[in-house]
Amino acid sequence: MRDVISLSPTEAACLTALRCGTTRKARIAFQAHLDPRQTDQALEGLAALDIATVDGRRTWHLTRMGETADVLIAPPVGKRGREPGQGWHVGPAATRLLALLDRPRHGADLRTPLGVTRERVRQLVVTLFARDLIRAADVVSPSFAIARKEDPALLLCLDQERVLSAFPETEATTLSKIALVAAKGRTRVAATAESLRGLGLIEKTGVATYGDLYRLTPDGAAHWQRSADKPRAALPTPPFRSARVREVLSHLEREGPTRTRDIGHRLDIPQTSINALMQCLKRKGAVRVQSDARHAPHELTRAGRAVLARMRREAKGAAAA
Repeated sequence: MRDVISLSPTEAACLTALRCGTTRKARIAFQAHLDPRQTDQALEGLAALDIATVDGRRTWHLTRMGETADVLIAPPVGKRGREPGQGWHVGPAATRLLALLDRPRHGADLRTPLGVTRERVRQLVVTLFARDLIRAADVVSPSFAIARKEDPALLLCLDQERVLSAFPETEATTLSKIALVAAKGRTRVAATAESLRGLGLIEKTGVATYGDLYRLTPDGAAHWQRSADKPRAALPTPPFRSARVREVLSHLEREGPTRTRDIGHRLDIPQTSINALMQCLKRKGAVRVQSDARHAPHELTRAGRAVLARMRREAKGAAAA
């Protein structure tokens, strides 16, 4: 028969955080939506009940009872005075931190203007979060990126910021190139990139020799967490190198949507060759059919324009050399 333990709401919230694998006090407080004082009291209560224990590195762990026992949440004991959280005064340091959040910020940037330590910034962030006055991007690192609760700005976690900052300014690149710069595993970068794509900060533009091509959207390029100081990923090997491809793409840029047969006639390319070439360009995302109609004209995609611009730059560089 499983043990049943009676806990206060704050103790139960901390136990839930511990059972989710959270071990540091600041992160437990953030996940439990408690301020540091409440968290200290709740963790001390769990330790007194032999449900949790803390080691020499101030890391909290569950005991066997904490891992398996069923929880019964006791009703709060009635006390005189105001209800918890009602009219709570957050203190001068927290008030100054709030005043600095006229725009979203990294917690690390608040240490100097506040004149406090990194740990103190973390405590203030946890307190303000418990009072529902701010938002944070990352439960693992609550003070990483924060904003006022009413500020609609998009906040990114650390992985998202690193991947976004690794993208070149205007060109498309592959996730393998991003992974090299961001120093993250390919699978992790792919998951992060998919989240950024869902947020509208990057987009898939085509296919390179060794993977799909992604590039920043205007919103991604302008996002406040995209660091100007971080190294950018290298560009992948161009999917096309031949002068014939450059001629075809240039023709579509100049003339607009054109049927395959007309491109072949205009550029003096045999029908079999132009058919194969247009199919290749379509697979690589450089061109697309304008409609579903038979013999519909082809047009340049955004990726095709980027490929053409790069081919022209490389041809110009080779000529200058």
